[in-house]
Amino acid sequence: MTSEIETSTREGRQALARKMTERVCDSVEQLLGEQYRVEPGVRPNYFAEGFVVDAFRVTERCPRKLAGPQSDYRDSVAMTRRRVGLLAVRELANSAGTSQPMLVSAAVQQVMADPTNWPASLRDWVDSLDRAGQAAVAAAAITWAESALRLVGRDARVKWAEPSQKPKWNVPGRLVQLSASVDAVLGGVATGEKLLILSDAVPGPGDRLRAGFTALVRTLGAKHAPVRVTVGSPATGLMQPIPVTQDLLELAADRTVEMIGLLANPESAGTVPGRWCSYCHLLDQCDEGRTQLAPST
Repeated sequence: MTSEIETSTREGRQALARKMTERVCDSVEQLLGEQYRVEPGVRPNYFAEGFVVDAFRVTERCPRKLAGPQSDYRDSVAMTRRRVGLLAVRELANSAGTSQPMLVSAAVQQVMADPTNWPASLRDWVDSLDRAGQAAVAAAAITWAESALRLVGRDARVKWAEPSQKPKWNVPGRLVQLSASVDAVLGGVATGEKLLILSDAVPGPGDRLRAGFTALVRTLGAKHAPVRVTVGSPATGLMQPIPVTQDLLELAADRTVEMIGLLANPESAGTVPGRWCSYCHLLDQCDEGRTQLAPST
């Protein structure tokens, strides 16, 4: 039995990062064998030739759903409000300490008026909307940003994330990428990072795994483990701080490797019917899902 690595020191957080990197790389090597190797001299295309593992896939309840082909991603107001809202709270942070503090609504309008530095896909989608559609995006972003600031507060030490720069880590030599989502960071490498992720969902059991996966991706990419991940719910006003320990990272690593195996061999994925069947993209080919949704007699 190996001893638990403490995360109270910078050296301990770095040692934990080395240990988790070795654990994930060794597990993926044993799992994939000759599958999904990066060809020397060829730029890897993780989306077309490999796969990307994100928090949604790791916390998905049904293996068949997470391993099956996803329908094309489509932007929507609900999907866009967080990214525009994050850009707005970054503007607010930049204006902090001035004689004229900026209102959230003004920050959103300023961001909407100058999409020069937006991610191209976001800019193109918003540009395609009519006036009413753009107004709906702005209103939703204002609500999101207001809720986030009520939950977190306007602390100058909080660094709000750039929505297009997600923590990512590519498994060395493999067409596999891990991608997480962080909304804000407090602290740094020396003192230990505290990460914040905001969720529209009511806090629940899946938050620990989601926090662990987020911490794992940050640990692998930055080569040091964060101290804590807090999952916040603007809708309920609740915040759940989750300490980053070796046990948490090992849980997330094992679940991530399990899911990599299912994505590499989707025919091995079973089904777990539940309330998620109603919006599953594989429902037409899933007898268990249709049975789950059939009215009881």
